[in-house]
Amino acid sequence: MDNPEPASLTELRTTPGWWGKALLLLLWLAVATAGFFWAHKPFTGEMLLALGRAATAVAVVVSLVALGGALGWRLAGRLLAAEPPLVRLALSSGLGLGGLALCVLGLGGLQLFRPLFAWLLILLLAAATLRQWSSVWRAAGQLRLPAAANGWQRWLRGFSAASLLLALGIALAPDTGWDAHIYHLTGPRLYLAWGGVGQRIDLPELGFPQLTEMLYTLGMLLANDQTPPLLHFAFGLMGLALTAALAQRYFSRQVAWTAVALLLSAASFVGLMTHSYVEMSLFFYLTMTLYTLLRWREGYATGQEARGWLWLAGAAVGLAGGVKYTAAITPLAVALLMVWTARGAGWRALATRLGIVGGVAGLLALPWLLKNWLLTGSPTYPFLFDNALYWDAWRGDFFDRPGSGLWPTQPARLLLAPVEATILGTAGSSVYDATIGPFILTLPLLLPLVWSGLRAQERRTAAALLLFLGVHYAWWLAGLARSALALQTRLLMPVFAPVAVLGGLALAGVSTLSRPQLKLDWLARALVSFGLALLLFAAVAHFLRVNPLPAVVGLESRDSYYARHLGAYAAAMAAVNDLPAESQVQFLWEPRSYLCQVDCRPDAILDTFLHLTQAQGLDSAGIAAQWQRQGVTHVLFHQAGYQFILADQFDPVGPREQAVLTDLQANYLHPIATIGDENYILYQLVDG
Repeated sequence: MDNPEPASLTELRTTPGWWGKALLLLLWLAVATAGFFWAHKPFTGEMLLALGRAATAVAVVVSLVALGGALGWRLAGRLLAAEPPLVRLALSSGLGLGGLALCVLGLGGLQLFRPLFAWLLILLLAAATLRQWSSVWRAAGQLRLPAAANGWQRWLRGFSAASLLLALGIALAPDTGWDAHIYHLTGPRLYLAWGGVGQRIDLPELGFPQLTEMLYTLGMLLANDQTPPLLHFAFGLMGLALTAALAQRYFSRQVAWTAVALLLSAASFVGLMTHSYVEMSLFFYLTMTLYTLLRWREGYATGQEARGWLWLAGAAVGLAGGVKYTAAITPLAVALLMVWTARGAGWRALATRLGIVGGVAGLLALPWLLKNWLLTGSPTYPFLFDNALYWDAWRGDFFDRPGSGLWPTQPARLLLAPVEATILGTAGSSVYDATIGPFILTLPLLLPLVWSGLRAQERRTAAALLLFLGVHYAWWLAGLARSALALQTRLLMPVFAPVAVLGGLALAGVSTLSRPQLKLDWLARALVSFGLALLLFAAVAHFLRVNPLPAVVGLESRDSYYARHLGAYAAAMAAVNDLPAESQVQFLWEPRSYLCQVDCRPDAILDTFLHLTQAQGLDSAGIAAQWQRQGVTHVLFHQAGYQFILADQFDPVGPREQAVLTDLQANYLHPIATIGDENYILYQLVDG
């Protein structure tokens, strides 16, 4: 049968009859659709609220990173013009976010933590960087995922993408991280309640550098408490991007893909990306420090030195110092790398270069020291100085525990630290408190086997990475030797970028050892692939156990999610929140207080009772009298935590302290609620 002739253009006219048919068709479809979904609603109000919270948090985080990019572009755009788009965006965003955090600190110092002033700050900065937004947008449009050249790289790319998607799903859910509920989220919550920064309660961690927490505070002012974990995730992404860029620029694309996969093979590293911590921001700024130093070194070696890279390196060091005290060793690593690179330039020229980096770094780190000095009387609170607000020598020793590390009793273990951390390290335990997978710390140890097969330029760059890493690693080992509280792989994670790059370089270098009789490179990649497959399976299993998506889309309430993951602690906070609004609750052996909605005084470093009994020498009557003078009305006793302390024998809870506690409970504390399987007991403080 012949096809009908198409209608001519003159026959395709919009007559009144055609409009009537079109209107009838659309109206009928709209009525049918609306009627069906009126009777069969695809979502509830709770789902809309949850999705709205998540969408708002995502939008705010993307906007803040973009604003940081525009601000950083204005400060360093000319220097970064020749860099790949990904590097330009990562460096400018990191630089701008650091500057934004200092602006937020200024708001807090002026006691202006109100949504109005937060939005005014954002609008003013957006207006000031209006010309740079087009550059940021253009660079973002130029982003392309590097192509995978072979099946091995495609597998690494798939592993990395899957790991990041699983982590993002958890980061979108309410944050249940331990330290987040102690101070990373609690500090911003308190600052918002107070209207600005302060040290109004005994929470020593408020004295830590707070660059990241200032961004969390801003995110909570603009949106909600789902922004902090997403901001931390964003810092992790930028750090991964910079690690890949460093590896590709100085080695190869295969080393870049391997380095990213090695970082994401460390379960605790990925886990930190999902919580409101500070490790990812420190990881980014230390990676930025290393990248900018290598770029300066590259120009210096070819006679085309650009000192702007030194200014940027100084900014990275200073911003890292604003994130965490552990970055205090980074200036030494930077100085040694610069001295080694420019050793032939003369001391005067070298001093000038060191002065640039040190001056910029000191200027950017100074606001945090000044904040502490004004609020507590100690610029490095709670460390170094004993006579400060809420602080004395007894608490300093209790917090630091000098002499409790590996050196006095097991010094040989310091030599085995990478192996122990790899094989025995477990997240949530006292054994390195991290699960880092089988590769991140072990593959770099294979580098001597392939060293001779590397090109001269690769060896020079690898030596620079080893120097930068070695200083930080020695600092970490010194902490392990000195105090048991430093037995944490998490303290080394901020310098995992050079670790991963060196591991990727070692694995790529195995090809120089292959022979026709034995394809060592293929076997090595097969073993690593098998390990990564098992790690990905474990990551999927963890994701299913956490099951964050019901909370993200509103099928599960926030309270239910907290109860499912935090157990008796969430129930204890619910009981505390049922107290009268004017209540003041003193916690014992419970450091977390983020969920508390009344006036809570957490036992942040688990020393409250011991300080009263040992440092102040008080008995039960003296403790009760002091609490009454301070306005305490209730006491939340974490009985499970106390029993753990007694069994562990790490804290000095002796017979006298136990007797004082028993008398205090018998004569001055009236139990009003028991939570969990006697995990917590909520008391009312009464006259004896």
